[in-house]
This record gives sequence, structure tokens and C-alpha cells, in this order.
Amino acid sequence: MCFLPQGLSVAIAQYTPENKLELAFSDFFAISSPSEQVNTLSRLANEYTLGDFHCHLLLAPADYRHLTLETPPVANDEMREALRWKIADLVDFSVEQACIDFYLLPDAKHASSKKMLAAIASSAAVLKPKIKLCQQAGLDLEVIDIQETALRNLATLLPENDRGVAILHLLPTNGSIIIQKQDQIYLSRKLDSGFTDLRLDSDIPPQELNDLALEIQRSLDYVESYYGIPPISTLAVIPIPSHTESLLNHLNENLSTNSRIMDISTILEGETILTDKTQAYCATVIGATLRHQVSDT
Repeated sequence: MCFLPQGLSVAIAQYTPENKLELAFSDFFAISSPSEQVNTLSRLANEYTLGDFHCHLLLAPADYRHLTLETPPVANDEMREALRWKIADLVDFSVEQACIDFYLLPDAKHASSKKMLAAIASSAAVLKPKIKLCQQAGLDLEVIDIQETALRNLATLLPENDRGVAILHLLPTNGSIIIQKQDQIYLSRKLDSGFTDLRLDSDIPPQELNDLALEIQRSLDYVESYYGIPPISTLAVIPIPSHTESLLNHLNENLSTNSRIMDISTILEGETILTDKTQAYCATVIGATLRHQVSDT
């Protein structure tokens, strides 16, 4: 589940007798009050007997900081504590009680380049209320996850995974782009504009739409140059509630790579109907259900 500013996103997946992960349910609830959210989660917990499920809390984009840093010269089991103090001056909250995690980035093209990682930091003030809501709903919280790895999980199901693929995911007022290859994230960027900012029903494309295309192209160029990998040939665009085709047309006119719609319904097992709106709001919670199917998460 993910507590977004606009409401609650939920995805429920379970293994079939053939040991295939199947999407049983996914939906977005436009409710923002904690009591309504707990009631909704409690109802779903009863309906799907979620007390037997592992619960994954997916943080919303604004819930954490994602920082690209030089890897400290310490062992992996000491990395989180080393990062805690390395980022102390880079975040606007106390790191003493913060939740810190990381994932390693691939090696750069040049052997002399520093080894880099992505550090993830979220404050206790952000996490505790969300954890409490899960507990009040009777859920067994096992994992706290982030947008980037959830999108990566979805990307691993695409036919372009082996040669590399970019994914664009837009929420109402922000978004994310990740570039990954063979289950490894090469680049992730948070976007300041979402689908409501793009005004895709307008005859004249707003500057935000041009800025989005420019940001994506710069990201693609950077990955090719810095890592020395072949150009990423596909941008998979997660549907937005309306005007997805207009967005796709603009991107194809302005990018060097081919943009296509990423219909999550076609890459997952299950009979759950996913509208464009559901995919826009629930793509990452669906991706979070795939966590244990992807190595090195």
C-alpha cells in the first residue's frame, strides 16, 4: 500500500498452486483521512485474509530523500551507519532516528570513476504515523519500500529488460523516471511535474511538457555516456488517467528513443481489470508486490 497525498493505493498479490504470482486486487481510494484509510484497509484485510500476507508499505515520492553518493569505504553491514552521518548535512531532518537504506549503482565506464550508490533516507516523523495505520488495520508490516525499486520490479517483466529500458511514471503533481538493465537501476530521477501540470488537453503544449521531454532525453544521454552501455531504445510509459496517447505522441516527436504504453495488465498474471487511472495511481504498489521475485532488492 502507499499513502499518497491524493489517497490510498493498494495492490494484493498471491501465489497460485503453480507458484506463479497473481494480482488479486488493485485499486486507488480517494480518501485522505487516517480513519477512512484504516477502515478501508481493515475491510480489505478481512475480505482477503491479509493477516496471512506479508505487508509492504511503499513510501510516496515526498516521504523520503534519494541521494546519489560516493560509496563509503566500509563493509556492507556497516554501510547504513556510515551513510547516516554522511547525509546529515544533506537532509532537513534528524538522521539519528531516521530510516536509512541504500542500493549500489553499476560501475561507470571509466575504471578511475568512484563507486557510487543511492542512499535512501526517511524521517521517523514521516514513517511512524504510516506504520501505526498499518498496525491499526491489523496488517503485518514486513517491508518498507520505495518508488524506484517498485518501478524496477515492473521493468524486469518487460521484454526489453535484458538490453535496458526506461520507465516513466507520472502522478498528479510529480513523477519518476528510472533507467534499468538486467534488474539493475542505472539512474532514477524524481520529476517536479505530474500529469495535471502537462495540460495535455491543450492545443498548445505547455512548457512543462517540453521540460519533461528534455529531462528524459538528458537522462538517456547521461546513462549512455557515463556507463558506456548501448543506447536505451525504449521508454515504457505507465498510463495516466486521460490523454495518454497525447503524451506518447509528444514524447515520440521529441525523444531519440521509442516511447510506448506500458499496460501492466498484459505483463502480470491475474484477471484484475486495471483502468488507466488505476495504473497511474497503483503501478508502484503493484511493482512492490514483485519484490521477492527480483534479486538484490
